[in-house]
Amino acid sequence: MCVTKPLVSIIMPCFNASLFITKAIESVIQQTYSNWELIIVDDCSLDRSLEVIGNYDDNRISTYMLSVNSGSPAAPRNLGIKKAKGDYIAFLDADDSWYPEKIELQLNRMLRKQADFSCTSYNLIKEGKVVSCYKPPKSATYDDLLINNSVGCLTAMVRTDFVKKHMFPVCGHEDFALWLKVIKDCGYVLGIQECLANYNVVEGSVSSSKHKLIPYFWHIYRNEENMSIADSLYYCARYFFNVVFFKYR
Repeated sequence: MCVTKPLVSIIMPCFNASLFITKAIESVIQQTYSNWELIIVDDCSLDRSLEVIGNYDDNRISTYMLSVNSGSPAAPRNLGIKKAKGDYIAFLDADDSWYPEKIELQLNRMLRKQADFSCTSYNLIKEGKVVSCYKPPKSATYDDLLINNSVGCLTAMVRTDFVKKHMFPVCGHEDFALWLKVIKDCGYVLGIQECLANYNVVEGSVSSSKHKLIPYFWHIYRNEENMSIADSLYYCARYFFNVVFFKYR
């Protein structure tokens, strides 16, 4: 009996990524799992990004363009989600990359465990060199995620209906805000221990300076999750302590 392999939709926001996006696209093309679609959404790039993307002649790759620069990954990701036809959605930014077996291993593990939401371990890359590897817990609930965002966006794979139900809110650290909404529906996130992705750390970015994320987390706890002031303060403190002393050690 022929069993159809699930289609995986890969969402890739792009803004001025001409120096990096080739590696990201190639890491998708080289996947050992072939039933995927790559949806690239350009956020009004001013460099040669669209020219680079146009060099790829693969009917699994489609490109869309926003008419006005949105200033964050939320809008291009949400457009990509709306265009997605897959059973599962995965995310890959234009300056990151995957290992060839990423989709196949992750999807097979999800199907075997009957998980709707998963993430994997990933390398942190600075100036082309691996400086550390982050491994998520093997399983995390909503309460776990509140104090430790263990889901690297470039490693997330989620059943499509869960993502389309919520989409990315327009706020700082919008991926964390979405994971909290998704996990309340699906119960937990499966943490795959194999390192299957490379995250490029850009010096000076908000994500590279953890204290700059505190206002974003405050907004998520207070407004997205509707927590009290006391609880929001508590979880902000727990987050900061965890990320400084434990997460990447």
